[in-house]
Amino acid sequence: MRKLFENSGNQLFKYRGQIPIVLVLIAIIVIYRYPNVTVFTLFFGKKTTIFITVLFVFFGHLMRALVVGTRGMHTSGKNRDQQVAHQLNNTGIYSMVRHPLYLGNLIIWLGVFVWVGNFWFLLMGIVFFVLLYFPIIQIENDFLADKFGEKYHEWSIKTPLFLPNPLLYKRSTNPFSFKMVWKNEYPGIVSSLSSLWFISFMRLMFSEQKVTISTPLLVFALSIALFGFGSRYLKHKTHFFPKLG
Repeated sequence: MRKLFENSGNQLFKYRGQIPIVLVLIAIIVIYRYPNVTVFTLFFGKKTTIFITVLFVFFGHLMRALVVGTRGMHTSGKNRDQQVAHQLNNTGIYSMVRHPLYLGNLIIWLGVFVWVGNFWFLLMGIVFFVLLYFPIIQIENDFLADKFGEKYHEWSIKTPLFLPNPLLYKRSTNPFSFKMVWKNEYPGIVSSLSSLWFISFMRLMFSEQKVTISTPLLVFALSIALFGFGSRYLKHKTHFFPKLG
């Protein structure tokens, strides 16, 4: 049973970046059923709903940026095939919470769920992420415990698993690198913005009952493309970003 749990966790870890796309596909059905009215718009109004959505997405990416910008080498990376940790991150945001990257992901997707606008879809999305990350977090905890022993044990006892405690904050020993954040996080930013664009496009198409695109959506799409392809060019064709990390 334990072996099965570990294998499941490893597979979820490997495809953790792709699996949430399923939620976007489910969102199409929800938007098709309710294209014009969303529960959050009814309660808060359209402008406030947009503000809440942007706030969630911004703070989710900000949390990820605080991790990536000060992380140690060969830690908190995008490795898929196996766990990698050449050192234990226990300063900076890791002094307040043990899994800030996953927390950042959840906050980002909460913004996406709010933009879809269906309360039951929001609850389903939260349950989805709990079921996705619980096995991943467990195998990561086991990996770190085996590798760092007592040092990990001391840190894990006092540091919350998923809800940050600002009172525990210890300044990171690594300097913050904006270029490191840009290099590593631009695909995730493009992904979350594209999800918001796609949801908006689907809602407009289903409400108009024809394939159409508004001027704001066109500008939004061009902005996402410019940022994404521009960042990719800088990463692969120039020396703008640091080579390591």
